[in-house]
Amino acid sequence: MLSEFWTRDVFKGSLKAAAERFFGWYREEFLDLFPEKTAEWLTDRGDRELILHAGDRELWLVDSHGAPAWRLSTDEIAASSLDEALARRGVARETAKIGIEIDATAFFVRHFDIPSVALPNLAKLLVTDIGRKTPFHLTDVVYGHAVAKHPASPDKLRVSLWILRRDIFSNAVENSGLAPEDISFVRPSGLTEAAQGAPDIILQGKNEASYTFRNLAIGLCAATALFAAIGVGATLLRQTALNEELDAKIQEMSTRAARVRQIVDRASAESRLLAVLRNTRRDQSLFADLWEEAARLLPDGAFVTDMRLTEPKANDRALEIIGFADSAVGLPALFDKSPLFSNAGLTAPITPDPREKREGFSLRAKTEQKKSAEGK
Repeated sequence: MLSEFWTRDVFKGSLKAAAERFFGWYREEFLDLFPEKTAEWLTDRGDRELILHAGDRELWLVDSHGAPAWRLSTDEIAASSLDEALARRGVARETAKIGIEIDATAFFVRHFDIPSVALPNLAKLLVTDIGRKTPFHLTDVVYGHAVAKHPASPDKLRVSLWILRRDIFSNAVENSGLAPEDISFVRPSGLTEAAQGAPDIILQGKNEASYTFRNLAIGLCAATALFAAIGVGATLLRQTALNEELDAKIQEMSTRAARVRQIVDRASAESRLLAVLRNTRRDQSLFADLWEEAARLLPDGAFVTDMRLTEPKANDRALEIIGFADSAVGLPALFDKSPLFSNAGLTAPITPDPREKREGFSLRAKTEQKKSAEGK
């Protein structure tokens, strides 16, 4: 049951109907791309219609608009053969479709409605309808149908079933010099305005199709369009993947660049600090150098209780010394003689210390930059 459902309702039903609708739409859109004459050439299957009116003895070749072009008498056919008579007119027998027109009053017409979803099963419904609801046997008739939208219900279709008895068809062909097997289709004639849209009844075995070249051309164009669409889609997918990969690489490189930038900024800051320290060391004496120089200048009878390096003004350093000495009066002169000091002087009165038996002093000496010292 499941297999039957897929076969009947899906593959032969929905998918087949959808494919037919798509191909019909694609064919119309494709033909609209060409000029009218080119479109007519593409849609021309190479077949020629020859129409025989019931009771007549002449075949008329009609063009695509139904207008007669030339005629072929049955006497000419009887003199040789149908194939040779057509060949003399430049028409191959395999491309000639012969139809017979019979008065519409000879047809039995029945109308009925079906749901739109039942359209894939219409062929079976027609056979069933002929057997159950008409007085004919299927083997005794030829039939065709036309389908139109229902005027009142959008989910229904209106079917017109046209039935012709085989004996009427045989009698119409009998006096034409043709065999029933030569007839490809039967067409009602003398239709009223209300009966317009009657179908051609295609006879079994006469519905040869010769659309090979046209179908091949349309198929190749469709395949080209399909492969072009696939190529564009593949290119877009590949481009999207490359963009994503590139974005990931850019993000990774941006992260690395940010880390490198941080390292460079830190190195630049350390380099500037090192340069400042280097310049400071080059231009100014270190505290250790000043300590060593002060220890050299102070006499043996002096000692220091406090020593500090101050900066009263910008770029103006001074060494302040507090201590005791046997004689503090001559200490400023000792510091002025040093290349590392200048403007030495006592900053407080000399105070004798009875306990230490020395004079307490407070001395300040301005430090000199090395350039100045080298200049001296």
